[in-house]
Amino acid sequence: MKQKILIIGIIVLASLALAVIFLYPEINQPPKPTDFMDVVIIMERSPCYGFCPAYSLTIYGDGTVIYEGKMSVNVTGKRTSKISQNKVKELVDEFYRINYFSLKDKYDRPITDIPHTITSIKINGKYKSVYNRAGGPRELNELENKIDEVTNSKQWVKGE
Repeated sequence: MKQKILIIGIIVLASLALAVIFLYPEINQPPKPTDFMDVVIIMERSPCYGFCPAYSLTIYGDGTVIYEGKMSVNVTGKRTSKISQNKVKELVDEFYRINYFSLKDKYDRPITDIPHTITSIKINGKYKSVYNRAGGPRELNELENKIDEVTNSKQWVKGE
């Protein structure tokens, strides 16, 4: 009988812990940085069977942006540019706004010819990556577009 009560107690405590994690997803997030020098944000867009641009962007806390064009882009190879630390902070704030560290690791549907995007962030020693091919939340798609916008990736992707 005591074992049964103990097991029920453990189940109740585990359920409460899970409820807190899901009801308050910001618990999963590391504290916001005051120094952005250890921040690294990466976004990779994949090719498809058609003309989907394939490239990656790596953004460092000091504002350094490294673009690598792979396929169906105006500029292939590596290019480097710089954005302000305020823009880096703006991107980090967006990751926090959408509770990025609480998102699923993968959003996928079995559709063969659509590209995927992988976003990643390293902040305060904590790393998170999300694979998004189809079915990801609207906020995740907006974050991906924000990364393109802030880095002005269209200068390499589309030649604008």
